[in-house]
Amino acid sequence: MSIFEKLGIVTNIWTKRIDDGDQFEDLVRQFGDYGFKDMEVREGDYLRNSEFGGLIGEIETAMGRYTDQQWKAICDAIWEGGQDRGVTAEDGALFARVSTFVELARDLKLSYAMSHSWLGAPEDIEADTQQIIQAKKLAYLLCPADARLRIVGLAPMGGKTDSQAAINNVKRYRSLLPNCPMVFAVENSRQPATFTLDLAVQGGALLTYDEANTYRDDGTPVNSPEEFWNAVRMEDLTSVHFKQKTADGVLTQVSDGYVDFAAIGRRLVAGGYKGDLLLENTPTDQPLEDAVSSRVYLSSLL
Repeated sequence: MSIFEKLGIVTNIWTKRIDDGDQFEDLVRQFGDYGFKDMEVREGDYLRNSEFGGLIGEIETAMGRYTDQQWKAICDAIWEGGQDRGVTAEDGALFARVSTFVELARDLKLSYAMSHSWLGAPEDIEADTQQIIQAKKLAYLLCPADARLRIVGLAPMGGKTDSQAAINNVKRYRSLLPNCPMVFAVENSRQPATFTLDLAVQGGALLTYDEANTYRDDGTPVNSPEEFWNAVRMEDLTSVHFKQKTADGVLTQVSDGYVDFAAIGRRLVAGGYKGDLLLENTPTDQPLEDAVSSRVYLSSLL
């Protein structure tokens, strides 16, 4: 079986469908039925403006009414098919709705990702800390058995990256909410992948790698793929994202372009890679067809 048969998705490929009124839960069910079992819930306006985003907002409000230990117990109980006795009467209906979603997602692996300014010292360290704790609590609720939070770096204040501050941030983020174990990851976005990898390793985090992000619009790399693959260890990676980039931008389906997916696949197989593989195509009004076609294309390469 091709390594690409286990392909999952990042939920921002659903942006157009959700903007057109599709329910997040219906898309979860639909993609799960087609074998996309790994799903990363990506933060964004498309999500927050949906009915499911409203549910997330209510969950975040409810978090403040429980201690960290109580939150863990509530999440664990929901995934075990019950409701923790610590849930207040005020929140009973809310967590009943969460339980309904959990039943839908029980055979899936859900993770959570958001943009966050981590590449420099925060202006308000307490607010920064609370943002990460809230995100970690949501990530744990989505999949207590295999929780993961990924952050995508926004430009730091002043536009300059502070490597030591970034490493300190990662170490601090990893230390938060210790009673809810999870993978903490950062992604190479605008910065060179080798640079982001070094920050992740020094901070004790894992890396989400997106090779398309290493290419400029004209196809020249910020850093060569060979440089990255010579530097990385498979145990440093938790997720590899797949999208294709050409002179026209990021494509709606994975096909030929700047990124050599066959080479990536061979490296992952040879290294015994254990993480997930996630599609992140440009959104269209037919994301399932795009995802299936992308999976067929990738599977044909190996």
